[in-house]
Amino acid sequence: MKFLTATIMHECNVFMPLMADMEHIRRTGYREDQEIIDFYRNTKGFVGGFIDAGEKLGFELVPTVYAQASAYGIINKDAYNYMLKEITDRFKREKDIDGVLLATHGAGYTEEHPDLEGHYFGELRKVVGYDVPMVSTFDWHANFTEEWMKHLDIPVGNDTYPHIDSYERGLEAADLIVKMINGEVKPTKAFVKVPMILSAQAQYTGRYPLTEVFDMVHEYEERDDVLTITVAGGFPWCDVPTPWPTITVTTDDAPELAQEIADDIKDYMWRHRMDFLVRPMPVREAVRAAMEAPEGPYVLADIANNPGWGAAADGTVLLGAMVDMKAKNAVLGSMWDRDGQAIAKAVEAGVGKKVRVKVGGKVDDLHGAPLEVTGTVKFIHDGRWLGKGQMGAGVKHENGITVGIDLDGTLLIMTEKRVQITDLEFYRVLGVEPSEKQILVVFSSVHYRAAHDPIAKRIIEVDTPGIASPRLAGYPWKNLKRPIFPLDAGTFDVVEWKSMTDE
Repeated sequence: MKFLTATIMHECNVFMPLMADMEHIRRTGYREDQEIIDFYRNTKGFVGGFIDAGEKLGFELVPTVYAQASAYGIINKDAYNYMLKEITDRFKREKDIDGVLLATHGAGYTEEHPDLEGHYFGELRKVVGYDVPMVSTFDWHANFTEEWMKHLDIPVGNDTYPHIDSYERGLEAADLIVKMINGEVKPTKAFVKVPMILSAQAQYTGRYPLTEVFDMVHEYEERDDVLTITVAGGFPWCDVPTPWPTITVTTDDAPELAQEIADDIKDYMWRHRMDFLVRPMPVREAVRAAMEAPEGPYVLADIANNPGWGAAADGTVLLGAMVDMKAKNAVLGSMWDRDGQAIAKAVEAGVGKKVRVKVGGKVDDLHGAPLEVTGTVKFIHDGRWLGKGQMGAGVKHENGITVGIDLDGTLLIMTEKRVQITDLEFYRVLGVEPSEKQILVVFSSVHYRAAHDPIAKRIIEVDTPGIASPRLAGYPWKNLKRPIFPLDAGTFDVVEWKSMTDE
């Protein structure tokens, strides 16, 4: 068997003022042809799963393009059209193709196509037709649409946030497309949407009620006539009409069963919608709790500044509070130094020298103003390291020049690239042992938990300002279909509304 594979990974936050062009995409992660296999072999993501499955199941994987725009602003039309042409041209050159095996994020948005994936899948079908099976993996935050269902035979999405199961989902997708081609299964799908939008923290799959949802999912998947179930949390920050949670159930020639299961999971989520609300802690209260704790590390999650949800990762509100309150044995990272000036000054000064720099607030005014700080340069590093944690083990990271500046007890780590710390190796290659710190501040919503949960004495989600904030009513939504829970009173019943006002 011969399978074409391609990847477009984009999670669009339309409130991010920067647009993704090809320069950004190449800097973030763009690879072609055999380079894809060479880079992702022995890694624990979707494509690593495809590669290993090919060797195990005996199919040839033909790589075309891997394009990583990451969580960022809208992709400009020239960049999208370039990527699409590079993929479709390669698809056209290949003959005797048995299937298409894709790795896709699912929250993409371009200047011309708010539903990037719907357009992308349709263009691929124009090349390969509808007789060739097409299966794709998806990120947990995908905004599934009816358009996708027209083109895909089987979607396979993450069951976890943090996404520690991408490798397994890659293996699963490959196994299913092989079974399709061998005539072992006949996929039939049901697709439903749950009319709500969820903050990042509400999408943490290690927290109730999603723990119960996935207990249901895995129990249903034990059935021989259920091939796979994908529950996706959605990504509201795309500001498309329905960035809602969705359930896609794929059965083996049992469409009525698929619909019954999808409706059951949807009904459970809607009945328990109040349990998806989150309440982060005010900034100074969180810092005080961490400082006064008898033992660390206390992990403070600066959830609104998460680069994994499109924020710039250069917020200063929490850093300002820590400096003002004189926090000790603390680390804050990783702050993006967009213009590179603070890093350049630290490098020029050298390790052990005092330096005064302006940090943060270099992308917008939504995450705090730039801060003038004075500290001692503790390290300068090239930013290259190998992932060893649950997320992306084996992946080679290149964060650009990385510096650490000690601000009288708070170690500020800055990088040339936007970084979300999902692996403790990030600290350790810099000579920082995270388990020995009193306070660790991360610009992250949930992914940090994959690495930090095992060492944290307590995790506090902090109510900082920013474009990844869970305060969903504060965004200038333009396209979101209304009414929607939890923004509109009509989506609560009378008893629920009374209980909230009583609080």
